[in-house]
Amino acid sequence: MSIEIREATSKEMEKNRKVVGFATGGVMFGEGMEKTNWKLVRTMCNIGYTFMPKEKDVKVKKIDLDGISAEISAPKELLGTGIIMYIHGGGLVSGSARATRGYCSMLAKYSGMRVVSIDYRLAPESKYPAAVDDCEKAYLALKEQYPDAKICLTGESAGAYLTITLTIRLIENGGPLPCCIIPHSTVCDMEAVLDRSWYEIIDGTITSPSAIPYIAKVYAGEEADIMNPEIDNKKYTHYDRFPPTFLTCDYNETLRADSEWMYHTLEEAGIDVTLVIMKNTFHACSTLGTGSPETMKLMQDNITWMKRMMGNSNVQ
Repeated sequence: MSIEIREATSKEMEKNRKVVGFATGGVMFGEGMEKTNWKLVRTMCNIGYTFMPKEKDVKVKKIDLDGISAEISAPKELLGTGIIMYIHGGGLVSGSARATRGYCSMLAKYSGMRVVSIDYRLAPESKYPAAVDDCEKAYLALKEQYPDAKICLTGESAGAYLTITLTIRLIENGGPLPCCIIPHSTVCDMEAVLDRSWYEIIDGTITSPSAIPYIAKVYAGEEADIMNPEIDNKKYTHYDRFPPTFLTCDYNETLRADSEWMYHTLEEAGIDVTLVIMKNTFHACSTLGTGSPETMKLMQDNITWMKRMMGNSNVQ
């Protein structure tokens, strides 16, 4: 159990910070987002993600998981039977499995494992519990197709939130749990009551503190019960049943408070938990993968950790 703060100093990270700031400057998650043309935003994002480099010797194909569309990335040589299930981010209103193709190909190449990235229904067209239902269906179908495989559940931003929410649902329903989870830059405070006043600087490039109630409104609806732990994860009371967890976040991002709350909650519950906080990066920087020395190390550390949790001694 530990919290580690790492500082990014590479030119590659600085370049990516500028690109992300430019790309997200006009798409702010916050007041008025319920009126945004999300179909257009999704199209623009998917076009942008097609330029993300993909690893060679990794085959990607579309699959169906009990009616849920997904992509599976498989390295040329499989090492072990473990599977990484990836849940994309995008504020619960955008994103796709296609958009994660670059990062998932990196995970597949460097882990030697299959990586399955899923699509789920998006708000505001499909409100809670649609996204969680889809994640659950895909996960259970994956367990049925690969009954002997240990699964690491992971995702960034909204995908990190759904990773935690799905784990809560599986625990409560008595379903088979992932052997470990890796939430990158998660939100858990849909009620927006966590204290963020201690921040020296809050980087609201993608999500500002004031945005959280609007995200909750668009995702779950105005009549949603905020006391439902599947909506506000802080309301959950059985974190002592969670699998080992590896959290990451940016030092100045709005959702650092959420990651730290989750870390301390799991630590107090006796769960094997780690938190890496990245300085001079940005929200959900982990998906850069090989795009900077700092995120390359983070990805390798994630892979080493998940293999240890899986107990795959035949994986180097």
